[in-house]
Amino acid sequence: MRLPPVFNGDRPPFFYYINSMNVAINFSNPFVLIFLIGSVLSFAINQFLEFIDYKARVKNGGNLPSELAEIPLAKETFDEKKLAEICKYENAKYFAWIPKSICSLILNLALVVFGFYPFVFNLICLWTGFPSSIGNSFFCFLLFTIVASVPGEILGIPFELYREFNLEKRFGFSKMTVKLWITDQLKNLAVSFILSCLLTIVASVFFVKCPDSWWFILAALLIAFTFIMQVVYPKFIAPLFNKFEPLPEGEVKDKIMGLLDKTGFKNGGLFQMDASKRSGHSNAYFTGFGKSKRIVLFDTLINQMSADELEAVLGHELGHFKLKHIAKKLIFTIPLEFVLLFGLYKLSQFTSLYTGFGFNSVTVENVGQVQFIGLFLALTLYESISEIISPVANIFSRKDEYAADAFSAKVCGTSENLITGLIKLNSENLSELYPPKLYVFWNYSHPTLIERINALNSVDL
Repeated sequence: MRLPPVFNGDRPPFFYYINSMNVAINFSNPFVLIFLIGSVLSFAINQFLEFIDYKARVKNGGNLPSELAEIPLAKETFDEKKLAEICKYENAKYFAWIPKSICSLILNLALVVFGFYPFVFNLICLWTGFPSSIGNSFFCFLLFTIVASVPGEILGIPFELYREFNLEKRFGFSKMTVKLWITDQLKNLAVSFILSCLLTIVASVFFVKCPDSWWFILAALLIAFTFIMQVVYPKFIAPLFNKFEPLPEGEVKDKIMGLLDKTGFKNGGLFQMDASKRSGHSNAYFTGFGKSKRIVLFDTLINQMSADELEAVLGHELGHFKLKHIAKKLIFTIPLEFVLLFGLYKLSQFTSLYTGFGFNSVTVENVGQVQFIGLFLALTLYESISEIISPVANIFSRKDEYAADAFSAKVCGTSENLITGLIKLNSENLSELYPPKLYVFWNYSHPTLIERINALNSVDL
């Protein structure tokens, strides 16, 4: 097969190049079949799970589960009006998700079936002179990454606008203004672009200089990047979007400081975040490591809970640290990172991966020059089947959540405060109370409210 002009070192006129491109997709190619079957199967699984969850709400959504009916606060909080509001909110999210999921599937399939990616790649090669000019590999890699993501980003905009300015506002959550939304998008774009450029520069160098070992170096760099971001994000990126102020003196701070002293937890500060300027949803999180560890409370959470309940919620988060959940995940994920990158590297060596998706100019001789395309295609394959393996991670995550709940109950001397705090969280965020077990098994990284309460009631204090 004769190589296209770019791979022969020629740069023909634009119209000739367009006419000479061959981006036919090989539907009998095993990699293409995996992508197509995986995409459709993942779509079907999600549709089925969301449908049975919807049917369960229709059947049981207006009823308070018996486990909660025995708790005075739950019985008072989840009255008929609140139960109806939860169902309406969850149903609204479901009906908004259906067209988004269908459009996403159609777009993902269309981009592959109609050869969008090889088309873009060939045009970029024409413009940059890659690979006849290897020095332009960075620009080719960066441009391809950016352009390949544009269709998905464009598709997501109307759904994001509907979610933010219709759905979330309808239920009293969104406080977002159009000006603030645009500002956030521009900041996100700038941060993403800078980080993408840095990673692309590094990756493109190793793709060229270390064609057989880039997977090992890239895995090590990604792990290092993750740790660096734990320090950089809270100090430099998060403040671009929100204001972080030291937690004011008072009962809440006294309770939390007492808890930190009791558990011997060293931190870089307690902060209150102005989440309420964007949303009524509430949360709390830990970020950083070492001396840079921070505890951040949403101002919405502080307004919704008592000092004892906030202490219990933070006790849960502390449990993840004290029980070594994060360290254990790192022990597992760091080797896994190397294994995954090695697998992606091996996939990128198969010329049939390229030719199946329409990159017909790739041969055994030049595959080393375009491994970033192989990495992109391998990741595309993984994403098409990732939904099928997602329950595995959720099983371990739910187990850790139970353990962190138990830690909170023990360190606070009672499970009552965490139970009432969880009830308030569930109520304020309009989270459903009784999802189907299969839906929980597949999608939930946390146990349901009822499961957590039952487990807390059995903790031996």
